[in-house]
Amino acid sequence: MAGRIDPDELKALKATAMFRSLNQRVAERVLVGSVTELHPAGSRLFRQDQKADAFFLILDGWIKIVREAGNGAATVIGVFTRGQTLADAIAIAGGSYPATAEAVTHARVVRIDAGAIRSTIHSDPDIALGMIASTAQHLFGLMRQIEHLKALKGPERVAEFLLSLTDASSGATAIALPFDKTLIAARLGMQPESLSRAFLRLRDVGVQVIGAEVRIADVALLSSFAHAGEAA
Repeated sequence: MAGRIDPDELKALKATAMFRSLNQRVAERVLVGSVTELHPAGSRLFRQDQKADAFFLILDGWIKIVREAGNGAATVIGVFTRGQTLADAIAIAGGSYPATAEAVTHARVVRIDAGAIRSTIHSDPDIALGMIASTAQHLFGLMRQIEHLKALKGPERVAEFLLSLTDASSGATAIALPFDKTLIAARLGMQPESLSRAFLRLRDVGVQVIGAEVRIADVALLSSFAHAGEAA
């Protein structure tokens, strides 16, 4: 289901790396033809090898990017959530989507027509600065992900993931896991059994897992545990 962008959604768009550097006139030109889409869990925003004619800003929910190999094996490239963009560089450059995007939960996104941006770039190069900022943000995120995979042990990766799900900085809190543990393991570059062992290890720092709920006895203590791994 699709609909027009409302003021709150426009505000979210303007807060992204791509749009922060644009003045209102250029931003409005870029957003011509953009719509808000609702995607139930399991639905696909785009498929691998499909023509890349749009990119997406996530307003709510979680979306996974999956790359399928020639032998049918599928690899989770990443899982993205609110405030993040999908396929912006590839859609604007032209070509085909290199992977499939699927909603993990109910998701709300803004679909932005790539043709509108390409045409704006020709008449107003300022939009290129926004593209560079967006691409740099994605690159930084990828570097952080690689750093964590190489430098952090499993329990520390899980601790950082849990901390990303809460705004609390101290005291006790409870959070709901946003998707199943198999996907969490894939996102963190772990096997499901390694994730289970990591959760067991985190009991020592006050983390208790009950189904899809995680209870953290002391957010500051968990943060210190995660950051100790980064320092090492």
